[in-house]
Amino acid sequence: MTHTIDRHPTADTQATFCATLVDEWVRLGVKFAFVAPGSRSTPMALALVNDGRISTEVFLDERGAAFAALGSALVSGIPAVALCTSGTAAAHFHAAVVEAHLSAVPMIVCTADRPPELRDVGAAQTINQTALYGASVRWFHDPGVASFEAAHTWRALANHLVARSIGPIPGPVHLNLPFREPLIGNVVDMPASRSHDGPWSGHMHAKSLLTDWEIDDLAHRLAGRRGVIIAGDPGCGYAITAYAGAATVLASVLNWPLLACPRSGTRTEGGNIVSHFDGIVRSPFAAKELAPEVVLRLGAPPASKVLGQWLRTMNSEQIVVHSPGTYHDPDHTVEVHIEADVANTVDRLTTAVSRVMADKGDRANPTSWSAKWRDAEAAAEVAIVETLAGESLLDPHIAREVAASARIVVASSSMPIRDIEWYAPTGDGLLVYANRGANGIDGVIATAIGVASELGAVTAFIGDVAFVHDVSSLAMLAKRTLDIRIVVSNNDGGAIFSYLPQASMVAADTFEKLFGTPHGTDVAGVARGFGLRVVTPKSVGALREALATPGPLVIVVDTDRTDDHAVHGRLNTAISDAVDRALRR
Repeated sequence: MTHTIDRHPTADTQATFCATLVDEWVRLGVKFAFVAPGSRSTPMALALVNDGRISTEVFLDERGAAFAALGSALVSGIPAVALCTSGTAAAHFHAAVVEAHLSAVPMIVCTADRPPELRDVGAAQTINQTALYGASVRWFHDPGVASFEAAHTWRALANHLVARSIGPIPGPVHLNLPFREPLIGNVVDMPASRSHDGPWSGHMHAKSLLTDWEIDDLAHRLAGRRGVIIAGDPGCGYAITAYAGAATVLASVLNWPLLACPRSGTRTEGGNIVSHFDGIVRSPFAAKELAPEVVLRLGAPPASKVLGQWLRTMNSEQIVVHSPGTYHDPDHTVEVHIEADVANTVDRLTTAVSRVMADKGDRANPTSWSAKWRDAEAAAEVAIVETLAGESLLDPHIAREVAASARIVVASSSMPIRDIEWYAPTGDGLLVYANRGANGIDGVIATAIGVASELGAVTAFIGDVAFVHDVSSLAMLAKRTLDIRIVVSNNDGGAIFSYLPQASMVAADTFEKLFGTPHGTDVAGVARGFGLRVVTPKSVGALREALATPGPLVIVVDTDRTDDHAVHGRLNTAISDAVDRALRR
């Protein structure tokens, strides 16, 4: 291949290089870019905005931009672009990169950099960005300062980045882009693609699929036994309704209870769905009475530590189906790991189990087993409703109302995701997203913005610490029409620590200083300072009305950590007692 002589000014070369990458990304389906402001990133920022086919949003800080890119790709499975300038700006991307890595979410992380002659000489805003994110990216590449001598590689580079990001194990890729001043140039002689509107090259990622023999063997291991299915998050970008439908049908065919994590999309009405599994297995009697012979776990596990402890203490065979490149066995109890496409495996397994069950006839249906779980679930729901009826507005109320009113929820990975998992009622059509890869509370508002860019109306349920942690993302909302409700449980501190051993083992004043961390922030006032509408409901009815109001809207519910901890205790006791009575009848 003949190389073109670099006869253009550096600024024009850089502008053309960036425009070529953007054009190729569009051809590959990239739709969103989230940009943090800065000077050194100008060539790529202008390329994104000037192209017009990629929706480009600007965040004031890099952490917010990166988490918004993650939120977008979490829903679609298509990488979004996160762009920042050089120096510590790139370091602020790191938390979102780690979350994307652990949750297998594709992202194209672009960090601008100084050219080689400005590195290691004390130039301003310059750090070592080579392999900055270590093993948390699927691929790192630094192409050097753009040169037309390499123009024949530009489309292949853009194509390569998307391919490495989406499979076979999705995740973030890091493109470090050194730009030399001047930074503003004209797009000239952009390399042509191979087709009018197609990409430079196609990629076929071989999904990890089980053979028919392996599916049949798995079906025989399950059929006719006393078991449970634990349906967790299958991974980003999945057609969640198809996965959820297949999982619920499999539970019906096996006549097993399906313990439904809210992130699985399986919390639908009827059938063998069990939402209140955390409270049920807190009962020693129920934990023993409902112990299965075999457990089929799908995707990432629920948040419930109690469920994990229950599984760890049982002598049950545990089989886990998880996405390629992931591994879910924190308690080291799994006997069989199946690393495969989760939805495909469940769908094919349902057909195979149906065939095996038909062959077994009457021996295949442990009807009394599933009936016990249904009785326990019904008793738990009644206990929750009756216990909360006389309580002031606290976190379990908020969780139930958010789950009942919203179609799409982004929950913080502290108490909000747990309260939804433990106490929210079963209902049709609810999709819950949470950053459970690294389980951090950073960037939750930004993640919700990214999810909303893909799906529309979103309700974010977060604590006040998570709110303060991501407060700069509020600047994105006031002048935009995104339909986001941010529900803040405001108890002036970190409520989740009250449920850990430190709460009873550390002196009260020391605990409050290190873990309670009261910050005294006027949460409602902060939101108003960003020009956002704010409501502060004091009753369940007022909260319900606020949740029905279009966004952007910040809903601040003032709660009390001590009262909230106490009501959790009363709820868990009431559930346990009610389940015991139901199972002893």
